[in-house]
This record gives sequence, C-alpha cells and structure tokens, in this order.
Amino acid sequence: MNKRYYSRSFKILLLGIDLTLITVIYILVYVYRFSSGIHLTESYFSLIILFILIWIIVSLYYKNYAIKRLSNMRVSVLNLIYTFLLHVLFISASFVSFKAYEVSGLFLVIVYSMSLISLLLIRLFYYLTIRYHRKNDYNIKKVIIVGTEGLAQQLYDYFNSDQSTRQEFMGFFEDNPDGNYPQKLILGGIDDISSYCLKEQVNEIYFAKSLSNTSLIKQLTDFAEKNNIHFRIVPDFTGLQKSKVDISFLNDVPIINYTKAPLGSFFNRLIKRIFDIVFSLMVICLIFPFVFPVIIILIRLDSKGPIFFKQFRPGKGNKLFECYKFRTMSVNNNTELQATKGDIRITRVGAILRKTSLDELPQFFNVLRGDMSVVGPRPNLISQLEYYSKEIKKYNFRHFITPGITGYAQVNGYRGETRDIYLMKKRVELDAWYIENWRLTLDLKIIMYTVWNMIKGEKNAF
Repeated sequence: MNKRYYSRSFKILLLGIDLTLITVIYILVYVYRFSSGIHLTESYFSLIILFILIWIIVSLYYKNYAIKRLSNMRVSVLNLIYTFLLHVLFISASFVSFKAYEVSGLFLVIVYSMSLISLLLIRLFYYLTIRYHRKNDYNIKKVIIVGTEGLAQQLYDYFNSDQSTRQEFMGFFEDNPDGNYPQKLILGGIDDISSYCLKEQVNEIYFAKSLSNTSLIKQLTDFAEKNNIHFRIVPDFTGLQKSKVDISFLNDVPIINYTKAPLGSFFNRLIKRIFDIVFSLMVICLIFPFVFPVIIILIRLDSKGPIFFKQFRPGKGNKLFECYKFRTMSVNNNTELQATKGDIRITRVGAILRKTSLDELPQFFNVLRGDMSVVGPRPNLISQLEYYSKEIKKYNFRHFITPGITGYAQVNGYRGETRDIYLMKKRVELDAWYIENWRLTLDLKIIMYTVWNMIKGEKNAF
C-alpha cells in the first residue's frame, strides 16, 4: 500500500478515536450534570459542534497524529497540553464574541479534565504499543553507500554512531575511493554493487555521488526496483549555504524552498490570523473598557494635542499602512526622528506609557484590520527601511510576514534606540530567526515575556 495514503488513513483513524472519546465524555457529563437524557439543548449541541471543529484545526496544526510524535512520550504529552490550552482559548473567545454565557462553566471544567486524562491514557497506550512493536522488530536493515566523498562521510558517521537506528552499515562502493576509511569498509567498485546486494540481501542503497551521474542513477534505480531494494539519493545542498532546506513537489517536479518560512503555508497563516483576531478581541473587550478612558484622560491633562498618534509604517511586502499609537510626545515636525534617551519631545505621561508599552495598545485595531499581527517583527520607520535595506543584507526579509505589536527581538532586549548599526543587525538576525522558526507556541511565549516586561518595565524603552 502507498505509504502516503497509509499514513493519512492512520491519522484519520487516530483523530476519529479522539473525537469519539471527547464526544462520549461530553454527552456523559451532560447527562450527569443535567439528568435530561442525551437530548442536548440548542446551546450545548452548537457547542459540541464548535468543540469538535476547533479540536480538528488545532490538532492538525500541532501534528498530534504523526507517528514520529506519538513515539516520543514527552513530545506527545506536551503537544496534547498545548492543544488543550489553545482549544480553551478559542472556546473562551467564542463565548466572549457571541456572548454565549448560558453554558455552565463547571460543565466545561469537567469535560476538559476528563478529556485530558482520557487522551493522556490513550497517548500512553500508543507510545507503549509503538515501543513494543519496535522492540520486537528483529529485521535489521542492511545498507550500503555508493560514493565516499562529501555527504557519504556524514552518512557513515550517522550509521556508525546512532545506536537507535535499525540499520546495519555494510560498507562503501566506489571505483576510486577517497576518504580516511578502514580498508575493510571499501567493499568494491561500482560494478560490484549488484552482485554484493543480491548475495548479502541488502535492503537499502544510499547514493552519495554527484547527481550528474544520470546513467548510473538509472541503472541502480532499475536494479533496486527489480529486487525490492530501497534506493535513496543523498542530495548535496551545501552550495545553498543553508543549514536546512525544505523540499516540496509540484506533481512529480521537486522544488527546493530556499526561503524557509512556515508562514508561507496557507494553513499556518490561517491559524495565526485566527489567533490574532481572537486574542485582539479578548484584549479589546476585556481590557480596553478599563484602561483606555484612564490613558485618554491622562494624555489630555498632560499636554495639548491629539490623543492618538498615526504614522505610516512599512508592513508586509514593504506596503505602507497607518500605524496607531497613543501620543507620547509633544506635537512636533520630527516624526521620522527616532526617540532617544532623555528625548525632550517625550511628555511625562508619554514616558510612563512608553516604559510600560501601553502606548502600543491601539495597535490591536491594526491587528483586527490585518495590517499587523500580535507577534512579528516590529514595523520600523520609513527612513529606517530606506537606510538599513542598503546596509543590512537580510533587512528586507523582515517584511516577508506581517509586522507585530511585539516580537522575538523585543523580548530579547533589542528594542528602543538603534544608533549603532550592530544593534539593528542583531534585531534583524532575531527577526529572521523568528520567521524561519515560527510556531504558535513561540507566539504564546513571546506574549508572556512581553507581559512580564510590561510589569517590570524595560530599560531600553524610552
């Protein structure tokens, strides 16, 4: 059976088991709490539908049903906990958005608690089953490497050092071997491959020579297919100057994705956008009614001028958007001049707002509009874009995604004034790392660090 379809079917099966278990728990808790049979009211019926839909989306995002993750108990448990936390966040936001307060809070607590315990037990069962299967699989795979240069050495090191692999490295085949290998590992030349593989019942052939050897590749491919041997090509990407590259396929055409950016995926962008909307609505509904009036009054009493400060900033793809902030400076004509320590333009209230980052709160409206994200590279000034894009090689890569209210560089201490170009280079480096390693849990960590920095105050915020 095709491995791809087997994997997909297995994931659907595991997802179906989890959904069935959650639904059964939901109904049992409903019957226990309300003693009204299994006929759900309209509110509770709508909730179970929403419950299931959000579970599917979040579970697929965290890849909860990948065999590789299920075989690692720690990763499996952490993913499950992250899934539950994000699920609770989305359900809570739905209640706030639709004002669906008629659902019992105790009911939800019981459902979540029982579901988490039950799914943890199932994950333990999956883990023990997979571990038992691997422990009792005595079919060690015999492998050989064609070639002795470059990546052949790294592949040999892997087979020689990783004791967990179920592969036994037999040796190399090369007409003119190059490399510091024991003589016993050079099993012969290219013409000796087929006879050796048949005699020793080799299971896998790794081709670590130049891909320009098309005739040899075809010859080995035909031989491997005819004799049920796995033929694997080891492509050399060292010329790309990248530690990792992603490979995708358009039909049968292999595509090397040099720009590694998880948010290039539509599904990841959708998840991030849903999170941005949900989180922003929660902040606007729960915090703004109490904080906004106080800040507005203080700004009005402190200095003359508008409450809000609006300025065009470069966003995703360098497209300009109007960025909102609370005004923290006296009205002036130097809006493109970066604030510095002891800047006389900053008002008394403005200094407090900047120190606690409360001046950024209006940007949650930018998030709802889609101009910004909750987390992402901070949008710099237009003048900074014009200057640093010429001076810093990877500067424009920051604009590959939507800018954020807070970012990875900011929580690592790189915010505020950037007189020294080194500081901006470091900020760009951290922003690039964020873009290349984005995941929703990283956003959550950055938000938590940001809140903590707001509470204690930041020395670089002025």
